[in-house]
Amino acid sequence: MSVRKKRILIITGAIVLLFLIAAAAIIALIDINSYKAKIESAASEAMGKEVIIKGRMGLSLFPFGIYARDILVRNKEGDILSVEKLHIGLALVPLLKKQFRVREFELVRPSVTIVKDAAGRYNFERVGEKTVSGSTRTSFSINEIKLSHGVLVYLDKKTGNRTELKDLNVTINDLSTGSTGEDTLMNISFAGKINCGEIRRKNLVIEKFRAEIKASKGIFNITPVTMDIFGGTAEGDITADMSIRPESFKLNFKLIKFSFEKFYAALEKKMTIGGEGTITASLTAHGKDSRQIMQSLSGEFSLRGDNLSIRAMDIDKFISKFEETQKFTFTDIGAFLIAGPLGMAASKGLSYGNVYLQTYGGPGIIRKLNSYWDIKDGVADAADCALATERNRVAIKGKLDLVNEIYNDLIVAILDDNGCSRFEQKISGPFSSPRIGAVSAVQSIGGPVLNLLTKAKSLVNGGKCEEFYHGSVQHPK
Repeated sequence: MSVRKKRILIITGAIVLLFLIAAAAIIALIDINSYKAKIESAASEAMGKEVIIKGRMGLSLFPFGIYARDILVRNKEGDILSVEKLHIGLALVPLLKKQFRVREFELVRPSVTIVKDAAGRYNFERVGEKTVSGSTRTSFSINEIKLSHGVLVYLDKKTGNRTELKDLNVTINDLSTGSTGEDTLMNISFAGKINCGEIRRKNLVIEKFRAEIKASKGIFNITPVTMDIFGGTAEGDITADMSIRPESFKLNFKLIKFSFEKFYAALEKKMTIGGEGTITASLTAHGKDSRQIMQSLSGEFSLRGDNLSIRAMDIDKFISKFEETQKFTFTDIGAFLIAGPLGMAASKGLSYGNVYLQTYGGPGIIRKLNSYWDIKDGVADAADCALATERNRVAIKGKLDLVNEIYNDLIVAILDDNGCSRFEQKISGPFSSPRIGAVSAVQSIGGPVLNLLTKAKSLVNGGKCEEFYHGSVQHPK
């Protein structure tokens, strides 16, 4: 190495060393805690909430910035935010020019409580605060935002619903916003990661939630998304394009080896199915509100399961009893198919017949369950919906109008081995109060009950019939 290069390195090293010594001396000499009261007052005025810094404040050298411990933000109703440690990393060179630029922002063990009252106001809103439309926003950028080991509680006082997020960790890199008066969503850009140990709402528990997010020019890509839910593992991706009008959304989702018992318990449904299943979804939609989104909802949605147990009913014995007496309806067997991925809304008017209020020779077995729906503009068509037991096969066809919550002549049928309908029953009308039609074989043939069964079988098996179902569920052998 030449003498000249050595001199340059020595001089540079000396300057850096002097700079570090000066910075350390400044940090040692300045007692930022003497400004705590002024900082609390300024923060309280800016936020419209009481801000209290209970712990110490200080300056850090690597990275250069300000930290504070044990911070509390509250209003008259209670605490909104508490933070174990706050660190704000500052760009040193702009600071020497009396310019305040934040490079990093870190919250350690924050606890956030968001409350929405009966009137729709949130506890973090300022009284009398108004948004000025068309105002120009100042551009903003920050290298990194970190939130570690956080807790978030959301309470809706009108509905009483409470949602809790525990062990929440968020990292956002290269966050920037534009300076125009347009929607912030159109100008924001960042890349980030989210992971949460547990998300809980009533009986619904999501664990090990993970997601990576990228945002640019109004397009938000969330991929991959993974989580443990209903005892199974889910993965998928979400895309939201806010740059077009109306906004568009795309969802791909797969949940494998989930527990039917945990699934229905979380959704507070009185279903007594046991075993494991798989849910898949590939959906698109667009719109500015929930109704528009539902009206445009299109794609595929399915539920599958093998060797499922039913505690309250043996379907084979139930059908046999029906054949002997003709006194029961079997729309409730169809409810096993309707109450698949779309059935949480569609099945709310079905009492699940007396299937779940009485025991019909239970427990029973469903050897194969397939509930596959094609969805177009908010209307779901039963493309391949059937179940097979030890001795019988049941299928449904028809449509569910998810927008207007109406059954479009949904038909439940007990099949023979050719896929022809032996007995049918129709469901129509609103989800909340459906009309259950009579069994078709009873309508078409007269005579004693046993003769009805004999004649119905002979009419179907002895001649040609229109195939009711030709999907993936085979007739039991």
